[in-house]
Amino acid sequence: MRLSLAVVLLVVGCRCAPRPSQVFVAVNSSDAAVADGSVPDASTPNDAGIACAPTCATFGNPRVLGQVLDPLNELSGLVASRSQPGVLYAHNDSGDSARFFAISASNGSVLQEFLVQNASNRDWEDIGLGPCSSGTCVFLGDIGDNSRVRSDYAVFVVPEPLVTSGGMMMNVPSQKLPYEYPMAEKHNAEALIVDPHSGRPYIVTKEPNGQPSFVYRFPMPLTPGVSATLELVTTLTVPGPTDLQLTGADVSPCGDAVLLRMYNRLVIQRGDGGVESAFAGSPSNVPVAQEPQGEAVAFAADGRSYFTASETITDPPALNQSLCR
Repeated sequence: MRLSLAVVLLVVGCRCAPRPSQVFVAVNSSDAAVADGSVPDASTPNDAGIACAPTCATFGNPRVLGQVLDPLNELSGLVASRSQPGVLYAHNDSGDSARFFAISASNGSVLQEFLVQNASNRDWEDIGLGPCSSGTCVFLGDIGDNSRVRSDYAVFVVPEPLVTSGGMMMNVPSQKLPYEYPMAEKHNAEALIVDPHSGRPYIVTKEPNGQPSFVYRFPMPLTPGVSATLELVTTLTVPGPTDLQLTGADVSPCGDAVLLRMYNRLVIQRGDGGVESAFAGSPSNVPVAQEPQGEAVAFAADGRSYFTASETITDPPALNQSLCR
């Protein structure tokens, strides 16, 4: 196996608690394994340094950056790489194979495709990024359950790959984090975030129109291959009585704010004590493009803007960005 390691040193720069910068190792190989040939262990996040800036007080109206084209024809999840400027990761909804893509944050063009080994895509709905033993990992949420009948909910964890020029298709290893809800409840969900400090995944449910969503978290430490019973964190105040369903979420690089996406609007909630305090914050509307089936939202790597996109309905969807102002 031929391995090529790219080491990226991230510099801490945010208003959250200072943390020493550490080395993030991104892996580029035909199998994308770590140096000893093993799959990185998702159970031991390294709490690596995070490059971020204070979350903006206000954001401007969205601007169109470009179109998202095939093979991303049912874009559902979106997240920004924090070690590779200008790279977003995205994936299709149910019905696709177990794969995700790197796309350009400047125009939405597909840069590279990644085939996730030892994984399946029953109903992938969102994507997150967070610390793990190899540095940073991509978290893929197989969390959708429209009929509320599943017994195989899971999050797949992949070491963040090095996006290369030329965009050759790459195999990447994964570990599976199976889970269930308390009391064997069944929930549909389309929103997944990962705490940028601890690597703990959170799932936000998609309830019927007008009913607020629930936030659940994985117990720590994460144990790949062993089903975890999620812990209820809070009941949100959104969606409100006149809202449509919640379809996506993302957390700021500092962990001091969350974006919560509904079909009809986008809100931000802020906190001063990390992700869970942000979930407890009051929702404030922020600008969002009128998208036919808006499901994807992602903070930029520096936390100073955010991106949104829609699933394809008729025309190729636009990649939109709202900048700090």
